[in-house]
Amino acid sequence: MYIYLDIAAGFQCEMCGSCCRNDWVVTVDAQSFSRNARLFAAAGREQEFAKAFIRICAESSPGEYAYIAKQPAGGCWFLQPDQLCRLHREAGHAHLDSVCRTFPRYPLDTARGLELTLSFSCPAVIRLVSRQQPLAIVRSEQAPLAVMPDSCVAQVYPQQYSDRHPLYYYFELEHHFIDILQCRLMPVQARVNLLFQTVEAIGRLDRQNSLHQDLNRLIYSNYVRMDKVDPAQPPDMADILTEHFLVNFVFKKPFYLCGLQPGARLVQHFCSRINAARSGIIDPAVNWQKTKECIMELEFQYGHNRKALYAGNQ
Repeated sequence: MYIYLDIAAGFQCEMCGSCCRNDWVVTVDAQSFSRNARLFAAAGREQEFAKAFIRICAESSPGEYAYIAKQPAGGCWFLQPDQLCRLHREAGHAHLDSVCRTFPRYPLDTARGLELTLSFSCPAVIRLVSRQQPLAIVRSEQAPLAVMPDSCVAQVYPQQYSDRHPLYYYFELEHHFIDILQCRLMPVQARVNLLFQTVEAIGRLDRQNSLHQDLNRLIYSNYVRMDKVDPAQPPDMADILTEHFLVNFVFKKPFYLCGLQPGARLVQHFCSRINAARSGIIDPAVNWQKTKECIMELEFQYGHNRKALYAGNQ
């Protein structure tokens, strides 16, 4: 089973080269390092290989054996003037490291199947979500995009927890959190506040006897509350882009991978950063542009520089 946000089915790389010029460093594992060493040796280009693939000598995360060097202007070593990848051209897509094969796809191995969404740090994805229609979750036997078997960024199996732990019911909670964030009767900040209050309330529930029933009652009371709110001013496109970003973030399972309270704090932090970026701006076009820039930066930090993100979330 494939479960994905509907934007995944509409994605097409625009070959803008943006992802090949970003600040992140593309790391490769030992297998990829050896594979490229053989490729370059066969062409008599050992000297270029030594410059392009740099061994990581310091302590690193599992799978980070070396990194790909950058050009003086900041682009990837293999980025050509036509925005295409020289390594891709010479060796094919399957030869690339998993990072380059996968981005901006964000696949997850879960108990429900393979789940998939996209990264909002990609300009093509931002253009794809520049719409009023809420993001929708699709279930299908067919994958919307080609995904390599080894490319999943995380595993999500809630039943590894005891049924006395809230994360045992993670998928129910995720569904509810997305419903809260898509409730356009409420301003975006009010939705984020309700999500945070809900997580706090979950933390106070008795885990010993009736956790599932108590969770259901809490969720039901939230729906009643959302149905009764006085309609807010219709959201503008910057609000809707913020909503899409937060929904996409929740679908990436941070509440499972980081924990309920850390996940809620991240959503709050994101909303605060976006509000600050938009502060005092009246022009709708400028408002949307500032929102987009902030969202792309937040997405980049979550995906590639979490130390900076968490430093701002203390």
